[in-house]
Amino acid sequence: MSLSPGLNVSLAGAIAAFGVDLLVHPVDTLITRTQSPAYKTHYKTANGSFNRALFQGLYQGFGPTLVTGMPAAAAFFTIYEGLKKAAHDAQAVGHLQGVPLPVLHGASSAAADLVACAIINPAEVIKQNAQVYQQSEGPSEHRRSPTVTMLRKFAKQPTRLWAGYTTLAASSIPGTCLMFLLYEELAARLLGKLDRKDGQRESRSLLQQVQIHTLSAGVAGACSSLLFVPVDVVKTRMRLAAGSQRPAPRKFFTAAGIHGSVAKNLEHVQHPGAQGPLRVAQGVFRAEGLRGLFRGGTLTCLAAGVGGGLGLGCYEGFKQYFQQSPKTQDEVFL
Repeated sequence: MSLSPGLNVSLAGAIAAFGVDLLVHPVDTLITRTQSPAYKTHYKTANGSFNRALFQGLYQGFGPTLVTGMPAAAAFFTIYEGLKKAAHDAQAVGHLQGVPLPVLHGASSAAADLVACAIINPAEVIKQNAQVYQQSEGPSEHRRSPTVTMLRKFAKQPTRLWAGYTTLAASSIPGTCLMFLLYEELAARLLGKLDRKDGQRESRSLLQQVQIHTLSAGVAGACSSLLFVPVDVVKTRMRLAAGSQRPAPRKFFTAAGIHGSVAKNLEHVQHPGAQGPLRVAQGVFRAEGLRGLFRGGTLTCLAAGVGGGLGLGCYEGFKQYFQQSPKTQDEVFL
């Protein structure tokens, strides 16, 4: 099944995204709950042990992730591969000679990530609010799906679906650049070592290449994600605040404008959802210290390592499989 280059990249990216989302979503739910403001009150008991609620409904919010994850991944890899090929072609004819190849890979991933972030941000807001949604007590037939509940809530004010987008881009783009820079460099070194050992590039089996890409992406994903855990915490707080945000209090005017004491009070009751990333980060640091900004770091690295490794490993495997002729496809794993 030999497909056109653009189609096989899109299809491989979509398949890889589906598999990774299905596997990593429960861990992502635990990360969201761990980083939420309600962690100590809803998910821990008085003696410090974990509340059972922390591990319930781990697939809450999976629907929006599934709907947007596949097209976002397809768009990302299509743009990334296209820009990467353009950069390689430019260097081959004498352009961009002074720019290191890893930098070009990072720039390509940044441009692709801008588009992917625009696709997934609304789904991420719904997903994370659904992940921490607490079901009310009562007969099960009267309970709604957490995802449906969040869709109804955000349908009234859809602009809140973009809460945390700037933070998402600020964290995702540098993290993605660093990850793909490390990934491409590590994969190239390992593949080069394999070529020197076997004596020819054609001797690589598809299975060997998938193993190398999986290992390279897993290491790159885990290392790069650790640096951006504080940004991830801030992003989560802003999204959860958007889901619980109430209308702003009415302002009281005098002939001279807002009365001084009233204006001062309004500043103190400003909802977290209306605050910028720096204000949210300062609030977390004041309330919980440095540990609060790195909450969920272990799970974040685990999810990034496993998700990145499996995702890029599957992507490279399917991409190269689709590029093979039907006869070769029967032999690629041998």
